[in-house]
Amino acid sequence: MSQLAIAGCGWLGLALAQRLAAKGWQVSGSSRNRDTLAQLTQAGISNSYLDIGTSVECAEPQRLFQGDTLLINLPPGRHQQDNDYHQRILLLAQAAKAQGITQALFVSSTAVYQDQADCRAVDEQSPLADSPRAQTMLQAETVIKSQFERWQILRPGGLVGGERHPGRFLAGKTDVAGGNAPVNMVHRDDLLAAIELLLTQPQWGKALNVVAPLGVSRAEFYPMAALALGLPAPSFSHQDQPGKRVVAAALTELGFTFERETAAALLATT
Repeated sequence: MSQLAIAGCGWLGLALAQRLAAKGWQVSGSSRNRDTLAQLTQAGISNSYLDIGTSVECAEPQRLFQGDTLLINLPPGRHQQDNDYHQRILLLAQAAKAQGITQALFVSSTAVYQDQADCRAVDEQSPLADSPRAQTMLQAETVIKSQFERWQILRPGGLVGGERHPGRFLAGKTDVAGGNAPVNMVHRDDLLAAIELLLTQPQWGKALNVVAPLGVSRAEFYPMAALALGLPAPSFSHQDQPGKRVVAAALTELGFTFERETAAALLATT
C-alpha cells in the first residue's frame, strides 16, 4: 500500500501527510484551514477543503478520496455541533465510499477504557467505559466497523510533541488529585511511525493501543515536565483517583519499538 487519503490534516494529519509524501507515497489530505491547505499544496500534496456539519462540504472530493484507503483523524471537538460526532463520521464514511474508498484507519482514544480503582493495566480486551467521552468515541468506532469492508482502529494515549509539550498542562497548579494514576501518552513521532507500520502491515478488523511504556505516575511525571520548560512544578494532594495503565503489547508484538519510551525521551523538545 502506497496511497492514502487523510481526512483531517491538523497537528497530526499534516505531519503524517508530509512524512509519507517525503517517502514517495501518493497522499491526499483535507482541512478547513486555508493555511494548512496552502502547506499541503506547497509540499506537492493533493488536497481539498473539507468541513462536516449536517452535510459534507468538500470542495473537490475526487482530489481527496483517492485510492481505496482513508485515515480519519477528526476529533470530536469541544464545541456543540448540530449533530453528534458519530453522525459526522457516518457522513464522512458515506462520502468516501461514494468515491471508491473501501478501507479505513480511524484514530480513536484510550479514553474508551474503564478507569480502575487500583489503576490496573488494560489492553484491547479490557472493559470499556460508559462515560460520555468514551461513548462518543465508541459510537464512532462502531460506525467505522459497519461502513468499511476493512478497518483498523488506533487508540493512542495523550498526544504530545512539537509545540504540544506536557510541561504546560499542569504547571503551577496546586493540590491536584490523582497523583497515583499512571501516565498514558505517546509522542507524535511514535504515533506517526505506528500508523506507517499499520499501513504497510495492516491488522484489519483490530483495534490497537498506541501508548508509550513510560511506567511513571502523574505525581512523578508532571513536575518533571514543567521543570523541563522552566515552569513551576505542580503539586499533588493525597487524594487518589481511579486510573489505568494502558499497554500496547499487541502493537509491539508486530515488531514496533517506541523511540520515546521513557519520560525523559518523551519530554525532549526536539
